[in-house]
Amino acid sequence: MSQPSSTANLLLNGDFTEEGQHWTPNSPEKARYEDGYCVLQAPGLITQDVTIASEGKFRFSVKMKTERGSACTAQVLLHPSWEMRRLDIGGGTPWSAHFVDFNVPAGTNKVSIKLEANDGPFDTYGSYFDDVKLEQR
Repeated sequence: MSQPSSTANLLLNGDFTEEGQHWTPNSPEKARYEDGYCVLQAPGLITQDVTIASEGKFRFSVKMKTERGSACTAQVLLHPSWEMRRLDIGGGTPWSAHFVDFNVPAGTNKVSIKLEANDGPFDTYGSYFDDVKLEQR
């Protein structure tokens, strides 16, 4: 059993109850918000930056789902080191929870979160995201 996090979610609107509030799409017509989740159409993506004030252990977690023929990725990018962690799923995957634990080194001042529909038909919304969290452990 995993340890509970010591702080709240550092991301704003990670459950998408406020639709796209606090998230930046690369192309607004590629992102849709419905029933408390985000669904993307390839090659769409949304991002959110978080200012980090301390080094230490963090967990990035997300629930993802894809339609058949689509694929998606969720990424964490540390600034200024450009270290990256990513979670990927392929076509036809039902809702599933994914996480990655990582250390934020001294000198890190920002974390960028990117949710992306990286494969699939350009006319179909096939990559789903929900419950996106960044927590200090």
